[in-house]
Amino acid sequence: MPAADDESFVVSKISDRTRSPGSIPGGSGVESYDFRNPSTFTREHQRILETALRAFADQTATVITSKLRSSCSHELESLQQTTYSALINSLPEETLLLAASLNPINATALIHLPLEFAMLAVDLPLGGSGEADQPSRGLTEIENALVGDLGSSLAGALRFSFDGAITWFPVLTGQYSSPELAHAASPGDQILVATFRLEIQEEVFNTLLALPLTPILPALDATLAARMAEQSGSKSRDFATDLEARIRTAPVTVSVRLRPIRGRLADFANISVGDVFRLGHSPDSPWE
Repeated sequence: MPAADDESFVVSKISDRTRSPGSIPGGSGVESYDFRNPSTFTREHQRILETALRAFADQTATVITSKLRSSCSHELESLQQTTYSALINSLPEETLLLAASLNPINATALIHLPLEFAMLAVDLPLGGSGEADQPSRGLTEIENALVGDLGSSLAGALRFSFDGAITWFPVLTGQYSSPELAHAASPGDQILVATFRLEIQEEVFNTLLALPLTPILPALDATLAARMAEQSGSKSRDFATDLEARIRTAPVTVSVRLRPIRGRLADFANISVGDVFRLGHSPDSPWE
């Protein structure tokens, strides 16, 4: 059994989500967990991010359809936590990796587009049918410029899709043909990898969005706290409204009394129905 200080000492656990063939890392249903770096990414954080990521998928589908002039669908498949080195090692040696700075957060997001899709993104805007086999090679300088325009729009979609969860202003800062050139984080840094299924021209691709975990956690915590406070306030208001309604409909006993008069016992001994007594209570005096 390896020592506790061995960097390779990890315990595997079965993922509670079904992985897609392009999932990170590898493609199996087993992921590594390092007990020296316990996760602070909770299910509540995951729900917030998944909502934003679905919005990102919808917006990028619109962007791709507009730029490539071909209808497409883009859907979130999974969200996983891993290390930066595991992500880089899982990507092909030759691919397309877009880097976007997440101002004002001092961090970088990565968008991975398969090289086959990048070639399609060059072919379609230039009038190609996209039906021919795309070349299996790296992008030329002109092709990089064409894909860069699409990449800028994809990075821009991060801003509006995460509105209400994280406030940032992503800007495309680099394009890399090799994952090792990106240097977006340290090898052991924890990152979140969202896998998407992209369908266009009867072709299916897996795209990835990688977000650094530690820099975005404060923003997620603030969003979560604000939503919990709002829910708590809403419950308090509902309770107060319900309590007021119950009080207003509760049965109560009300009695009023006029000021008494004094007299002799003989005056009241033989009273009968219809007898009238003058009370010492004036009409403008309040009831007791």
